[in-house]
Amino acid sequence: MNSGLKKVVLIIADISGYTRYMLANRRDLEHGQSVITELIKTIIKEVEIPLEVSKLEGDAVFMYAIEGEAWNREKKLIGDRLPRFFHAFRARLDELKGSTDCICGACANIDKLRLKLIVHAGEAIFYEIAGFTELSGVDVIIVHRLLKNSVSSNQYILITEQALDELEVPSELVVYPNYEEYPEIGRIKTYVHFPSM
Repeated sequence: MNSGLKKVVLIIADISGYTRYMLANRRDLEHGQSVITELIKTIIKEVEIPLEVSKLEGDAVFMYAIEGEAWNREKKLIGDRLPRFFHAFRARLDELKGSTDCICGACANIDKLRLKLIVHAGEAIFYEIAGFTELSGVDVIIVHRLLKNSVSSNQYILITEQALDELEVPSELVVYPNYEEYPEIGRIKTYVHFPSM
């Protein structure tokens, strides 16, 4: 990958309830981590070009797509993919729940886990360090800061105005206007979709 500044769409798929789930099931930590690993693998399987995984961040997958020559086609592919993350996640939760007779806390509480997506568009600097491709810049900070937001649900897509302008999302993806505000960044106009699952 060439280093330098590029126009990008940034997505974080975050497992909601992870900390509570792991803390509540400390004695069943191995089973809990096994469940989380399976769910992370499910999210990764849904990542298709033009999306690429940047890195795993504990209970989250950080992805990006670089806006290029085929962007008119690719922005629809990404928009269509957003609800599919939830369908795959829910299907895997159901499989995990249905495939175990274990009564430990981790296995008994699989269905408490949910998914949230944070979607933002802007620019990122790509650079190589110790064989890894890293992304940095203000928009990378913003997408991570948006993980801490005012949305009271534990399952949603939070998409910034910039990302909604860049992507072509399905018409059935009903979004509600919102905003988030952060001391150094200021106000960010966002839209929220609540998947029914």
